[in-house]
Amino acid sequence: MSGPIDATRRQPRGRIAVAGLMFEANTFVPGVTPLTAFETSTYAEGDAVLTAGQGLDSIAGAVAVCTAAGYDVVPTTSAGAMSGPKVAAGVYPALRERLLAGLAPHRGAVDGVYLQLHGAMVAEDELDVEGDLVEAVSALMGVPVAISLDLHCHFTERMAAATPLVAGYHTLPHVDMVSTGERAMRLLLAQLDGATPVLARRGVPMITSAEGQDTNHPPVSEIIARMQALLAEPEVLDASLFMTQPWLDVPGLGWSAVVVTDGRPDLAEAYADELAAMAWERRERVVAPKVAIDDALARVSATRPDPAQGPFVLGDGADSVSAGAAGDGVEVLAALIGLEQAGGLPGRAQVIVTDADAARQCVAAGVGSVVELRVGGSLATDFHQPVTLSGTVVTVTDGRFQSLYPPAPADLGSAVVVRVGTELYVVVTERPASQLDHQLYTRVGLDPRQAHAVVTKSAGGYRAFFEPLARECLDVDTRGPSDSRLERLPFRRVDRPLYPLDRDIVWPAG
Repeated sequence: MSGPIDATRRQPRGRIAVAGLMFEANTFVPGVTPLTAFETSTYAEGDAVLTAGQGLDSIAGAVAVCTAAGYDVVPTTSAGAMSGPKVAAGVYPALRERLLAGLAPHRGAVDGVYLQLHGAMVAEDELDVEGDLVEAVSALMGVPVAISLDLHCHFTERMAAATPLVAGYHTLPHVDMVSTGERAMRLLLAQLDGATPVLARRGVPMITSAEGQDTNHPPVSEIIARMQALLAEPEVLDASLFMTQPWLDVPGLGWSAVVVTDGRPDLAEAYADELAAMAWERRERVVAPKVAIDDALARVSATRPDPAQGPFVLGDGADSVSAGAAGDGVEVLAALIGLEQAGGLPGRAQVIVTDADAARQCVAAGVGSVVELRVGGSLATDFHQPVTLSGTVVTVTDGRFQSLYPPAPADLGSAVVVRVGTELYVVVTERPASQLDHQLYTRVGLDPRQAHAVVTKSAGGYRAFFEPLARECLDVDTRGPSDSRLERLPFRRVDRPLYPLDRDIVWPAG
């Protein structure tokens, strides 16, 4: 027998299902990403979906808006993994089936679905993962589907046709994940309240390196300012500028301007055209100045260490783990070894490199042991060759720590520190380590604020955390799977012409 009815209990306006799939591929990295990468990272079911991002992801923003509007949230399934090579065949179908299986019991019992996606997931058996997934969710659930996307989304026509409820990050470095989820949920609730969202997408035949896409500085900040001004227009529901993950060799690659209006396709098209034209006009300015390694280290060598001013931070963008690279590049490390051997390092320098065999060798040797190592060049062998070093193992850890950016637990296998000479400290990890923040360095006892030079393998995104503590940030010119000089990469499947692979382009055609 049921108890008395609680008349004070809030009756929800409706129910919104929440799910997610986050992964950014780099097709220039050899190998494939396995299912275990997702299962051991941020895979979650049920209520755990709401806490996997520790309140700092787009799901957190979407849920806050949803509950404030009086809707109940129905968390289902979410998965994510560190950026890396394309996803192995069979993995995406397995993840899709899990996500759909989590949603299926709620078919007919929810008013809408919100999906947290990245937008640059590529698999061996599906080049447009997000387009396929949104189609499948829409077909299964039969209700509006809203999606939040990374600024580096490869936004396709298939995605645009699958749903008009699209919101992308507005910042690089990415600091607006929560507010992007809020925007996506507002789009969904607007449709449920009677709005008629229509989306216009304008593709631009250009790709640019991430270092030049900083939304805090011209020329990109100029486009972002105009886009955000559009949000004040009464008939504009949202707008996004997708600068794409440039290290994808897939058809249709390029920037996309996206505008969503309330029943005004003409206005959406006009504004999308305007934003796309602004991007095209600035294509030659969306670059980041690169410093030769020798020139960067000459500055390091010629400057006295001063903890009050902070370290030099050297961004090795061509080996950016958060852009899918393997983290096994050693160009900067080799130069630092040479500088240390010549007595040219006036203070502590620290660098991270991925090499499972070298890390395990150090663990076996133990703290205090002198080791001879061949480090790096073990994964992205088309780009990197190993370097030989001799040093002392000073730290051995389990490689587990809490990443701040993105907010997620990290497990790198073993993470060890080898001191080379007096001032060079090399962190060797079994698995690639995202270096957008300084948590790994802190975990192994190397506070970046006490260093003279810090290397971070990141294509610009590191600035959100490192710039406030740096004397100077220098993006160094290196080779690798996330090379900023895109014309040096072996693109074969992209549509041509495409800037900067092609320079003599008339756009729009005609």
